[in-house]
Amino acid sequence: MIGLPNYRHSARESLSRAKAELATLDVYRLRYAALELRDAMEAVTYDRALAFKDEIPPEEYRTWQPRKLMAVLVDIDPSIGMTSTIAVGIESEYGKPAENMETLGTDQVLTLKDIKTHYDAIGSHLHMPSLEQLETGKIADPAKLRSRCEAVVATLEAVLSSPVHNVTLGDFALLAECMNEACRRPVRKRIPHGKTEIEAECFECKATYTVVAHPGGVVEFKPKVTLVGCPSEGCSERFPLWPHELKSGTHWRCRCGSHNGIGLAAHKIEEGAADEDEPG
Repeated sequence: MIGLPNYRHSARESLSRAKAELATLDVYRLRYAALELRDAMEAVTYDRALAFKDEIPPEEYRTWQPRKLMAVLVDIDPSIGMTSTIAVGIESEYGKPAENMETLGTDQVLTLKDIKTHYDAIGSHLHMPSLEQLETGKIADPAKLRSRCEAVVATLEAVLSSPVHNVTLGDFALLAECMNEACRRPVRKRIPHGKTEIEAECFECKATYTVVAHPGGVVEFKPKVTLVGCPSEGCSERFPLWPHELKSGTHWRCRCGSHNGIGLAAHKIEEGAADEDEPG
């Protein structure tokens, strides 16, 4: 079995090669430095995503787009995308911060802002100029590219020299078993600081919940279901459907024995009604 990649090590290697390319002062080597720096930014982002892998929806995790991955992490909890300093201390009184704290280090993060500022801008220098760029004179300025590369080098050096990194501390809500009877897998969700109500999803079956944090550390998972009535005459049963099931093709068996489903249907429109939606 192939183990998890050491993206942090790969980032350091790419950064080292980029610095070597910049040191040549050869204008034609700038694009190679830019390519290595993009690789380093990708590796640092992937490294952070690995630390929070269990909290990222699988379909998002597999995209491997730095900006999108970081945006997903920040959406889970803004603190994931922020630089933070870690310190510990012994409380003299329970519940009150310790008077003496020992700093362990700073988790320097390549932020979403850093990625938005530099990643695509550097990438624009890695392609042959188009006819429009040549005709309008909008050709990349080597001096500006060098300046940007040097800024990225400084940012990455700070990130990769952090004595602590990818800190995953947080408050979590845990549902021992998904309420979808066909699933029953545990559902775990991070609760960002200051939030009392968030959305959670079971990555296994896509069941969704509203998670409410009550005083005293009590957490409530409320299933987001719609009760759909049985269309059989005389039956008052209602069947719970999750949001992702409210679509054509979903079907279920009612307790009365009828096999029900959701589908598209055509209906008569009364004369004089708007007809702007008619196919033409």
